[in-house]
Amino acid sequence: MNKEPIGLYIFRFILGFGLFAFMCMLYWSSTLIEQEVRDLRADITQVKNDLFSLRSDVDKVRSDVLEAIIEEQDDWQEVIRSLSYEEKQTALASKPQEVFSDRPHIDPNLPNLLENDLFFGETLPEMLGKGFKPKGTLKGAVIGKPAHLHPFSNWNQVNTWLSQCSVTVARLKFGKYETFSPNMAIKVEERLPEGSKVPEFWVHLREGVYWQPLRQNFFSEGVELSPHFLRKHQVTAHDFKFHFDAMMNPFVQEAGAVAMRNYFEDVEQIEVIDNLTFVVRWRPIAVADGGLKRKYVAKQLTGQLRPLPSFVYKYFADGTKIVEDDTAPETYRTNSVWAQNFVEHWAKNIIVSCGPWVFDGMTDRQIKFKRNRDHYFPLDVLVERQEVDFKNTPDAVWQAFKANKLDNYGISPDQLIELENFLDSDLYLAQQKKGDEVKRLDYLGRSYSYIGWNQAKPYFKSKKVRQAMTMAIDRARIISQNLNNHGVLITGPFFRYSPSYDRSIEPWPFDIQEAKRLLEEDGWYDSDGDGIIDKLIDGERVPFRFSLTYYVKNPTTKAICEYVSTALKEVGVQCMLNGVDLADLSSSFDDKSFDALLLGWALGTPPEDPRQLWHSDGAKERGSSNGVGFANQEADAIIDQLQYEDDPAKRLDLYHRFHAIIYEEQPYTFLYSPKTVLLYRSYLQNVFLPIDRQDLVPGANMAQPQSQIFWIKQ
Repeated sequence: MNKEPIGLYIFRFILGFGLFAFMCMLYWSSTLIEQEVRDLRADITQVKNDLFSLRSDVDKVRSDVLEAIIEEQDDWQEVIRSLSYEEKQTALASKPQEVFSDRPHIDPNLPNLLENDLFFGETLPEMLGKGFKPKGTLKGAVIGKPAHLHPFSNWNQVNTWLSQCSVTVARLKFGKYETFSPNMAIKVEERLPEGSKVPEFWVHLREGVYWQPLRQNFFSEGVELSPHFLRKHQVTAHDFKFHFDAMMNPFVQEAGAVAMRNYFEDVEQIEVIDNLTFVVRWRPIAVADGGLKRKYVAKQLTGQLRPLPSFVYKYFADGTKIVEDDTAPETYRTNSVWAQNFVEHWAKNIIVSCGPWVFDGMTDRQIKFKRNRDHYFPLDVLVERQEVDFKNTPDAVWQAFKANKLDNYGISPDQLIELENFLDSDLYLAQQKKGDEVKRLDYLGRSYSYIGWNQAKPYFKSKKVRQAMTMAIDRARIISQNLNNHGVLITGPFFRYSPSYDRSIEPWPFDIQEAKRLLEEDGWYDSDGDGIIDKLIDGERVPFRFSLTYYVKNPTTKAICEYVSTALKEVGVQCMLNGVDLADLSSSFDDKSFDALLLGWALGTPPEDPRQLWHSDGAKERGSSNGVGFANQEADAIIDQLQYEDDPAKRLDLYHRFHAIIYEEQPYTFLYSPKTVLLYRSYLQNVFLPIDRQDLVPGANMAQPQSQIFWIKQ
């Protein structure tokens, strides 16, 4: 065997080592280059972000300059006051509107369904006077902190915030129900398509309305926004269709969307004509005479349509689309992948704003808003900022008001005695000397409190049992002892002073003996002498023992439930109390997993639509407002008939018959409608009930104060 020279071994070793070193250097070099590329991309992104931020700053400066110019012209309100109403609407817009004739899809021969609101056009500017300028911060508080700010939240307060940061097609005239005045739309036309018997609505939007840019500091460090989100985007007809499609998507199971579907299920189509024009087509309803009609509330509901920012909710945070190919018209109405991402969207803890208010951040303690200086109706907000604190209990809110940290507070009945003591205290006397006097406005709240009996549970399937529950509870005592007489007995689901409410129906009496008799008729009696009535159900003896769920941090609610538990012992029923927080209460309601629960509803305004709460379509649907599972064929028929009946007398008869059915069936024990006592500091102006100021709002029928016209006197 021949041996190779040692020099050759050394040469091979050096060559191999050199190649290895070369490869290492090459890898190291490529790694450095890759890192430099990443750094360069990051720098470019940052530059883009800075440019978009600069653009936003420039827009703000431009807005400030324009406002200053108007102020120099002998006060901007004086300028506005000198114009005609139509000129005012143009002058108050963020961008001048084109004349109708310059809009190709507007038919000048058709009337505008929108009627000008003289209160905002003439009365309010006169009330505010020369030199008025929005100032100050409106400070409020709510009980609890929202889990999120999703566009389809089921928390009423979140929906209020969403509404003030958005726009609708139309809105009510100030202080008047069933009216139709301009908002995002400058004109709404009713057109009868060729070959059709049912007219459709053509909606013509105003120009120059924008979604405000998102802000990076609203998000956690793990969410890095694409520059796409850091600039303004125009509000278009596509955003209105997007909201409708998202609401109707069956895979979007957020409670707010589920509830709204009941109202808009008969919208057959929303067709986008161009960025500023869309058509709403309602499905015709066959009526008894063989003809076709459109829903009675079709016009009002069309006016309530709102946009959803497609520039946000169609995208991931990095700017890529959730659904890459979304060209199909019904993509967002049917796509399950998008719906799943939408429910848990990365932007669900902010409010994307285009309305009179702009979301300005939320912490664990507070949510903030600022006035939108670009809003087309500047008189929609009469203060500069709004701050809402999150409190754990009503008492915490009350303490904040007493400390002069809140501008107004709806005091609970159990705190009225404390109010008298506070008004005599040295603390208040010192505040009064400073000019921060407390004023009071009393009115009947458009709401009611109730105990809902879950009809899926064996205890509450029979109406006799539900009637017995009502007669075993002394509602007058609750109003007297727990509300300090600040409540009114009610018998049905409508506002006590609405024409729809049948005042001829008398409240169920408080009658223990009659309650026991009804329970015995239904088979409930104490078979074993243990003090609890029972019944043979499916071959098994079942004791009448159930849990009553309520919000544990509300002392009034807690006290009422404790009384109810004690009262039901008189008829042999064991009621166990289940106090929970807001999140668990909401979840229990959505899942229909409760036996009974104490809650309240804010009441609808004319024309009332009972469908959301009472139609059997929602009886078994998770997240529906029909949490007790009420189902009644005659009630369903009335709800359906109310959809198209336009004769006032016939509508009133239907409402009263529906009231009688609910009274007889007792799916709820209606406890009371509360009398609201609104306390407010004297510097808060324009606090009144429109119905009481016919001199300012002729024909007003709203009996609640309207916070949109509050302003702060400094």
